[in-house]
Amino acid sequence: MLEWVQTSTPGDTDPAGDTTEEVLEEQAVKDAEKAQSLIALEHARSGDLRLAGPDWMNKPRRLVLAGVICLIALAILVAGAVAGAVFVVHNAARLKLPWPPAGTSTLTLVGASLLGAAAWRVGQALRRRAVRARAQNPPASRTEDDQNPVGAP
Repeated sequence: MLEWVQTSTPGDTDPAGDTTEEVLEEQAVKDAEKAQSLIALEHARSGDLRLAGPDWMNKPRRLVLAGVICLIALAILVAGAVAGAVFVVHNAARLKLPWPPAGTSTLTLVGASLLGAAAWRVGQALRRRAVRARAQNPPASRTEDDQNPVGAP
């Protein structure tokens, strides 16, 4: 069969005068294995080598799976933050201070909240300052004199 594929072209005739395709079809009717190889040959010859189409059911499943993974990761982060806060408050309550442990726990939570809010406000102020500086000096307003060349001392 391989020899025929390499040497024969569609419409060739064998020495008896029959076309090779007709001979092969007759042999394929008689032999199932020959039929399968002929079908495979025809598919290869016709270029009918299509890839499987997209599976539209996999996309929503992947999206749901990604969402579940993100929710699990978020739950782990929240649980870690809560556990950390509980740890800090519990250890702060164990300190030997002149006021009751409940006061120490409360002051620890309030102090941490105020410190976080202050850090957020400082970050906001720095971002606003950077935006104002960019707005006052857009790249189009710069000239060649403003820029330092690479080789300048």
